[in-house]
Amino acid sequence: MNLIFLSMLGVRMAFSGLSDTLVNVVVSASRQPMAIQRAPLAISKRKVANQQLMNTPEFFQQSTGVFVQRTNQGGGSVFVRGLTGNQTLLVLDGIRFNNSTFRYGPNQYLNTIDPFNLSAVEIVKGSGSVQYGSDALTGAVQLFTEKPEFASTTALHGEILGRWTSQGMETSGLGKVQYQSANTAFSVHAGMKSFGDITRGGDGEFQRPTGYDEQNLLFQFRQKLGSNWILENIIQQNQQDHVPVYHKVSLENFAVNEMTLQSYRRALSRLSYSGSKPWLKQVDLTASYQQSLENRTLQKKGSTTRREEGDLVQTWGFVAQAKSNWTEELSSTTGLEFYQDQVGSSRKDMTGAKQVSLRGLYPDQSRYGTFSAFTLHQLALKSWQLQAGLRYQHAIASLPDTTVGNANLSIGALVYDLGAAYLLSERTTVFAGISTGFRSPNLDDLGSLGVVDFRYELPAYALKPEYSLNKQVGIRFNTPRWKSEVVVFHTQLTKLISRLKTAEVIQGYSVYKKENVDQAYLMGFEWSQSIRLSDHLMWENGVSYTLGDNSSQKEPMRRIPPLHGHASLTYTATKGSIGLVWLFADRQDRLSAGDKSDNRMSPLGTAGWGILRLQASYKVTPRIQLGIQGENLGNVRYRMHGSGIDGMGRSLHVQAAYAW
Repeated sequence: MNLIFLSMLGVRMAFSGLSDTLVNVVVSASRQPMAIQRAPLAISKRKVANQQLMNTPEFFQQSTGVFVQRTNQGGGSVFVRGLTGNQTLLVLDGIRFNNSTFRYGPNQYLNTIDPFNLSAVEIVKGSGSVQYGSDALTGAVQLFTEKPEFASTTALHGEILGRWTSQGMETSGLGKVQYQSANTAFSVHAGMKSFGDITRGGDGEFQRPTGYDEQNLLFQFRQKLGSNWILENIIQQNQQDHVPVYHKVSLENFAVNEMTLQSYRRALSRLSYSGSKPWLKQVDLTASYQQSLENRTLQKKGSTTRREEGDLVQTWGFVAQAKSNWTEELSSTTGLEFYQDQVGSSRKDMTGAKQVSLRGLYPDQSRYGTFSAFTLHQLALKSWQLQAGLRYQHAIASLPDTTVGNANLSIGALVYDLGAAYLLSERTTVFAGISTGFRSPNLDDLGSLGVVDFRYELPAYALKPEYSLNKQVGIRFNTPRWKSEVVVFHTQLTKLISRLKTAEVIQGYSVYKKENVDQAYLMGFEWSQSIRLSDHLMWENGVSYTLGDNSSQKEPMRRIPPLHGHASLTYTATKGSIGLVWLFADRQDRLSAGDKSDNRMSPLGTAGWGILRLQASYKVTPRIQLGIQGENLGNVRYRMHGSGIDGMGRSLHVQAAYAW
């Protein structure tokens, strides 16, 4: 707890300048634009564009209520109020990013979204299932790509950006081109990155192997079709080559354990209508295709057998939603969603010229489809903002498994969301909310067979949805110079899918089976604030604490983050800015039995830590901008709780951009 006091010493720089005030921030967490000061739930929105980021997970290090776990450099999983993996929903430009193979616990998929393509991130805490569907047990994270905007005059803009990190830890290049006119706009983003092995704090030793290569492409096209219609198309691809799983090599006697190829692709087409009739103000029709490919190579030291695994997930989606303003006070958003996953999974063992084909991690050609109907309503009175919503989702899974038997499953869930905000004054708002969340068992729960992390899993076809009941109250202050929000929350979790250890051992790993047997709860608080000390100087800080207990097992929940936060001070002038950021986490020694058996953690817990980061930016000319970041100035050796790799040691990051 003494680290809260130490956080008051921290200071920060924002590459793009001082933070937006709360009153200027518009959020879309209820699928209806709303000033954050009136939002009846805990939500935050931050800009991403122009920040000095190696990857997208790094962005969340300064997000109150969110914790980041890094199993390897090519990973990075966000915890929202204590939950992560397939229990936290990721949304990209309004469509689900989670698919039916997202696993329990930390995963690497967030890192397949390039931060240079993003404009903003919105985090919803204590809500999300009614708005976006399954997996939002304690919240949802929505990421927005940078859109090309229309302009009254025709223009062509571009930018070239390069990043370099000392000791060979990163060399990256990015190019952007954007065309604007009154009716047509398009942009192309392309980038290549090379990440070397990263050092750790303390002795500065390289953690090998951790480096990999990455390529990114994003194309967006927007066209006005008359005065009421806009067509938007997106094509995106991210590819990562030879991404090592560091803790497997360093701790589990693997000579090779890597994602030989990890890629994410999507194509999206959205047709939007804006009308003048109150009952039909806006209609959005969105069709999407997403593809997630993961090829893995594994070989133990001293073994002549190399295993190659591959999982291809293809997701087709369709979302239709309509927004209505029935009166000046009452508005609603109603919609239908459909997603269909098809999974191809393979595994083969190769010894010399001999090759043996085996059952993949999932039954090959499995299908997982969901259909949802939702409705959300907003009532804005003089001092009140009220919100109510419902969603019903039905999932159908088909697992053609010749190894353990075929299965066809049908799973339904109904959830609600209620919230109220009251403006005590022009500058003070109190709010409260109660909502239910759910997570339907996906193909990873139902059909996974084989080694996952440090366990061997068996299929489980009798699983039912997990549920959460979220309750929260908070208060916001908003003055011209001081913005602050304090939230306390309690979440009850029921029918949790638990991995139960059996007496059986396969391939040297303990065998686990899955059942809906556990109940648990989460409780805690979040505090964030920003203070404009002068026209050029901004102070910001945030602190989060979550306590989680598994009531059924009478022990702490797995991987619960410790008390953590950040504090910052930024000086911004006409041509640039400079500052420091203090990131910290307290000790976490409240461990479950699963934590103690996880080889990424010490059975005694994770030590507390605090690191200092220096950042500066300077506009050399109207077209040239430089950025410099000094990471971990004290060269502290530290590890994010639950991670499989130590944090980066003292290093220098340089970023240069030329725009025209």
